[in-house]
Amino acid sequence: MESKPVKILGAGLSGLTCALNLAKAGYKVDVYERCPLVGGHYKQNPQMLPNWFSKEDVIEELEKCNIKINWINKIEQIEIYLKDQKVVFYGKKSPIGYTVLRGGEDSFEADLAKQAVSQGVRIITNFEKDIKVDVVATGVSKILTVGYGQVYQGKFDPATLKVLFNPDYSPTVGYCYFFPHSREVATVKTSKTLKDEGVDVKKNLEEFKKQYLGEKIRRENFLYDFGTKRSFGIPKSAISSQGTFLVGETAGFQDELFRFGMRYAIISGYLAAKAIIQDLDYDELWKKRFLSEFQRTARVRKIFCDFKKKGLKSLPESLELYIEIDRFKKLWLSGGFNGLLALSPLYQHFLFNKFFLEVALKVLSSFNLFSKKDEIDLPPL
Repeated sequence: MESKPVKILGAGLSGLTCALNLAKAGYKVDVYERCPLVGGHYKQNPQMLPNWFSKEDVIEELEKCNIKINWINKIEQIEIYLKDQKVVFYGKKSPIGYTVLRGGEDSFEADLAKQAVSQGVRIITNFEKDIKVDVVATGVSKILTVGYGQVYQGKFDPATLKVLFNPDYSPTVGYCYFFPHSREVATVKTSKTLKDEGVDVKKNLEEFKKQYLGEKIRRENFLYDFGTKRSFGIPKSAISSQGTFLVGETAGFQDELFRFGMRYAIISGYLAAKAIIQDLDYDELWKKRFLSEFQRTARVRKIFCDFKKKGLKSLPESLELYIEIDRFKKLWLSGGFNGLLALSPLYQHFLFNKFFLEVALKVLSSFNLFSKKDEIDLPPL
């Protein structure tokens, strides 16, 4: 008797990763997508795949999920602006991350769909019926943040990003960023949480462009604008009451601080397939793989939100810090850092004290976290 196919709702990164792995294991798989085109839920939109959440390079980590990632370019430097301070993360041995194109015919989703179809996966687009499925991968479940972005033509350096955390433009954990994803095209974007009432993201974006980008962005080179919605949170379970597996952003799998979700979408899709193939507990799999990561970023987010509200004025004026990404990764993944975060309620009020901050910066310097400006030696473009 021929077995029934596994049914997946949503042809995004998590749904397609799950489908591809099931098909490689010999399962028949049907993927149902509401858009007429895979990747059609996005306007063409570059996103960053960060390279500091795991010990190995993120491309190597994710390709162990049996997919091929068609990244565009390596990101070598991120310039973060606070109020009067600047923090520069740069890659020396490893890139900070990779640019991945989302949305449209040339997107990561479209390429992943081709990989899945080559393994026998059937993708049904323009699907709007209500059916019982095994895996739900439909993206945003509960909107917590919204963003507004614009795309421009010009001449850009695709190896460098600019991010603004100045609370005058981006309250709570919101941000503005300038993201060149090729030498010819770049995106500027800002975001806010739904709780940030009265915040005008379009106005803040114009101020960001005016103060930090200058002649890099010209009105006559405008191509199009777009909006985004984000959902995140640590679920108790990623299995519905009907026994359906929830993957990617549908389950809330997105870190709360940076709001990066691609890595978690791919890994959760892979783990859902593994649970089906090997008859394992899906909740146990994802919790073992990245629950501690979600807890870590949630704690950092809480500290950072309070820091933006109260503590930026405590930082030394005109402070510039340079941090090599491999040094930062080592700290970020360390057990000691997790321990400090767990104890943060005991000492968090000291973070807003200028003397304490100066001492903390000197202690971190003693561990060689910071570099000197002249140590930065990026490869030529």
